[in-house]
Amino acid sequence: MTLNNLIKYRCRRGLLELDLILNNFYENKFFHLSNEKKKLFLEFLEMDDNDIWHVLDSKHYSKKYNSLVNLIYPKNQKEIESEK
Repeated sequence: MTLNNLIKYRCRRGLLELDLILNNFYENKFFHLSNEKKKLFLEFLEMDDNDIWHVLDSKHYSKKYNSLVNLIYPKNQKEIESEK
C-alpha cells in the first residue's frame, strides 16, 4: 500500500465530523504537501478520534502539528487572530 493510499484509508474515521474534515483536506490539499508533511499527517492520523478532534478544535494544540492543523481546520487560526 502506498503512502497516499494508506493516508486516504486512515482519513476514514468513526466520528462523522472528522470523516468530513479529514477527507475534504485529503481531496483538496493533501497532494500539495511535501513528503515530510505527509508523514506528519500520517502520524497525526494515528491518534484516536477524540484526541484528533481535541487538537483540531482547541486553540492550544501541540506546536508539532501547528502548520498542519492550520491547513486542515483553519477555523482556529481565524479565531485566534480575531482575539488579538
